[in-house]
Amino acid sequence: MLPAEIEKPLSQIEMQCESVAAAVATGEPQLLETASNALQQAALGFASLMERLGGAQQAGPELQARLKKLAVQLNIQRENLIRRSVVVERALHAMVPATRKSTYAAPAGRAGSYKAFSA
Repeated sequence: MLPAEIEKPLSQIEMQCESVAAAVATGEPQLLETASNALQQAALGFASLMERLGGAQQAGPELQARLKKLAVQLNIQRENLIRRSVVVERALHAMVPATRKSTYAAPAGRAGSYKAFSA
């Protein structure tokens, strides 16, 4: 069993990770932003705690297993976000055909394919 000073922040990260997964599933942008910010804050707090305690290298197998599980979950969520962004981009292309050009390469002097919105 992990010490309470590690268990509580680690559980917080796990809970926030689940919140991000739920937000990605719903597709609600504000919920996703809120959950992502909370996860980031929890992760930064945990990283700071681990640094003060001497790092994760000194952690036992239980902590290492939970951290590995979190890393896998975060990678899954990253992939889900990529999928979600593709769906949103396709919907945008269907609704605003002028956006079909690459959204990543901006023509000289213009703000990418969203120039159709400027007048």
